[in-house]
Amino acid sequence: MAEKITSSVDKICLETDCGEKMATLTPDQRLLFKHFTYCPYCAEEMTLVCNNCHEQLTSADFKYCPWCGAEFSN
Repeated sequence: MAEKITSSVDKICLETDCGEKMATLTPDQRLLFKHFTYCPYCAEEMTLVCNNCHEQLTSADFKYCPWCGAEFSN
């Protein structure tokens, strides 16, 4: 039997500069990004991604990633 992969859904901004700025934030600050609709640095809409395969998702309500099959823990 294959081992179950677990992951989480993250919200990110696809702009490179914003990703670099987000990387400097503390873990507590990064948790706030899950609640944002728009990036606080560039105002682009945040994108949902699987933390395991980094593919874009269309819904945060998925139980499993449609790309890699990981079960979402959040």
